[in-house]
Amino acid sequence: MDGLDYCHQQGIAHRDLKPENLLLNNNFLLKIADFGFAAPVEGKDGSGNLTTKLGTLNYMAPEIHLKQPYQGRSVDLFAAAIILFIMVAAHPPFTTAEPQDPFYRCLAASRADIFWRTHCKSKENGDEFFSEDFKDLVQAMLQLDPAHRPSIPEVMAHKWMQGDMPTYEQIQEEFLRRDNDVKAVLEKERKEKEAEKNRRMETRRKAAMRSGPKVSADTQFDNSEDALLKPSKNLQAYERTFANNTEFFSTYNPDMIEEAITESLRTQKIEPSKVSKDKYKIQFTLQTKDQGGQIQKIDMCVRILNVDDKIVCVEFQRLGGDKQRFLEHYLEDRKSVV
Repeated sequence: MDGLDYCHQQGIAHRDLKPENLLLNNNFLLKIADFGFAAPVEGKDGSGNLTTKLGTLNYMAPEIHLKQPYQGRSVDLFAAAIILFIMVAAHPPFTTAEPQDPFYRCLAASRADIFWRTHCKSKENGDEFFSEDFKDLVQAMLQLDPAHRPSIPEVMAHKWMQGDMPTYEQIQEEFLRRDNDVKAVLEKERKEKEAEKNRRMETRRKAAMRSGPKVSADTQFDNSEDALLKPSKNLQAYERTFANNTEFFSTYNPDMIEEAITESLRTQKIEPSKVSKDKYKIQFTLQTKDQGGQIQKIDMCVRILNVDDKIVCVEFQRLGGDKQRFLEHYLEDRKSVV
């Protein structure tokens, strides 16, 4: 809130607040990042209103979705409320702040009791999970009418914000512990993946030995690492024509990557709709349910492309469906595959 208040005092509205744009420095101090969509709070014409539909759909205030003029300060606070809810509940309060969203519709229709009761069903301690002060603050910040939302000073003065909170030293100690825990997990995963890579190489080596051509006693079959890791399909060249946030680079053999992807899909009971025989290209459809229980279909394509002699690019493309769900699935697959 202090950082956002400073931005507003300098006449800047961020317009794309979300967890991905909140960073921590080496001392675990929060920094607001990515001001690519920032705009003057007074608006380009000095009216105090902005009109461009920008930001991330899941964090946009309803007036932006409705294509109405909006105030930068107010939409920033709306996004901050969503982030606060996620930090406490570990999931978003709704998909989008639009009339058709079943969760936000409850808030907009002044039936917050249904909203909270529904969210509490999945919590271990049920209705006691969210405190009344927390509910009151979040409801106020997520009001449909921007005029009814509190200002930053009012948020800071709210009873929930005035409750017990850790000292800076306690925060540092806690985040340092978490940082060490994360590093330990990453190191364990690295070792497991290295062992898996070696296992796959040994499997390929044995398979090559069994299926290799008949040779004379004085001729040794080439089971070197270079020979075994030679791609079995054509590798298309990688061309970066625009920034793509759904691709990553790897030194793994493309056949191993393809096998890992298909294994991951099988684990999720997803049957690829198309697997190319001569190129590293897999197409499939992911089905998930949103918070309202509606089935969402996302059509995806994964390609493995040649960057140079040692590096390949694994590119995920969205062919159709919800962008946010696609991004979530990409992050899950990236972690499980590589």
